[in-house]
Amino acid sequence: MNLFTQVPFWYAAAGLVSACLAVILTHFTLELKRKPIAAWLGWLAALLCYFLFAYIGCSLTGPLWFDYFIFFGWMIFLPIPCFFLYKEPASTKLFTIVTVIFIANVSSFLTGITTTSLISIDPYGPEGYRFLIPFTLIKALISAIVGAVFFLFLRRTFLEVYNILSHKMGRYVPIPFIAGFGFFFIVQIVQAVGLLPQTGYLFICFYLILCLVFGAMFWLIFSNATWSSRAMKTQAELNVARNIQRDMLPCIFPAFPEKEEFDVYATMEPAKEVGGDFYDFFLVDDRHLAVVISDVSGKGVPAALFMVIAKTLIKNQTQPGIPLGEVFTRVNNQLCENNGEAMFVTSFMGVLDLDTLAFTFVNAGHNPPLLMRSGQSYEFLQVKPGFVLAGLEGMRYKEETIQLAHGDRLFLYTDGVTEAFNAASELYGEDRLKAALNKGAALQPEDLLAAVKTSMNEFTAGAEQFDDITMLALEVR
Repeated sequence: MNLFTQVPFWYAAAGLVSACLAVILTHFTLELKRKPIAAWLGWLAALLCYFLFAYIGCSLTGPLWFDYFIFFGWMIFLPIPCFFLYKEPASTKLFTIVTVIFIANVSSFLTGITTTSLISIDPYGPEGYRFLIPFTLIKALISAIVGAVFFLFLRRTFLEVYNILSHKMGRYVPIPFIAGFGFFFIVQIVQAVGLLPQTGYLFICFYLILCLVFGAMFWLIFSNATWSSRAMKTQAELNVARNIQRDMLPCIFPAFPEKEEFDVYATMEPAKEVGGDFYDFFLVDDRHLAVVISDVSGKGVPAALFMVIAKTLIKNQTQPGIPLGEVFTRVNNQLCENNGEAMFVTSFMGVLDLDTLAFTFVNAGHNPPLLMRSGQSYEFLQVKPGFVLAGLEGMRYKEETIQLAHGDRLFLYTDGVTEAFNAASELYGEDRLKAALNKGAALQPEDLLAAVKTSMNEFTAGAEQFDDITMLALEVR
């Protein structure tokens, strides 16, 4: 008998087209571990095994079993090369295979209803092969369309899901199983109850809408999964950035246990995961201590990046014998270079001579510090305001000098302290800050900063923190 007049041959050939679609989609989705020729040879062997399986099955069973044999043929033979030729995790491989089989089966079903709507031939009759020839051709056309759509629009989404979810794909494997069983369950119910005619354009439109519903379900699930995973990844990266920023700031106290001439303590609490405030203190040489507090415009990652640059430049430019005004002049010019975002920094820097207790300082638009003379109360230090760093190239900065004595204390802060809001939108303000400092005047620097923060917390009463809070206390002993 002529092979091309046998119904089992055409059923197997039509199924083989869907199997080829499954092969191509899987091949496009998963990353190769070996050379492409090895993968294609593996797939070719699976296709040959599948075709023989489907042809023999269709020859030995009744018409109602054709589709089931085709489906089980995919399940048995197509996963084998996938698991041996690709290096993706097992859950990713399994999800890919089941999803692709679901797509291939749905395309087969759409092919069947399209063909039966166009051709009035009984596919299970003696002339059934005449129906199956156009059926196979239409299946090849639909498969080509599905493959092209997948390659052009969906492949990148699948790869993005795999890259983001990585080894967490296992929890999503049931989705294509449920979708596959759900689709065919709906199909069987609709056909058994007779809600729609078995052929016709209404029949086609119904199942096209059903396919769109399942497609929307997949899209919603994975768009939300990727969004959540991106958010978690971003949060994790921000946590790492916060730790890096925190580690960049001096955080070991007491800072200089071998130096009994002074005590210094500082804290920085960003409003977001990372912030633009920073403090620093370091020995310029054996007899000079430098303290710095700064506030970068803006918040978040951009401010944190600019903060790293500003902090590094200030410390690198602070060298013995270089006046502080010249330090800020150089830093300002360097920050102005390539400052496309027009960011700026307010900064206060002082250097304490440990021998003479002379305190030389320079201010670049920052809040004036508070000074407590021994046995007196905290008062704002009268300083020239100066211009912000990175605001205008060519600015010249001048340093000032005051004489400190044993027992004197300095308190440096950023505007996140005085501009903290409570629920009634009231500012914490300079008066409350000075009152809190004077109330804790006898405390050591670490305890003093904790007392100020407690006072702020009582004032804000749980209101959201809108700005970074940075404080530094220096005691001359």
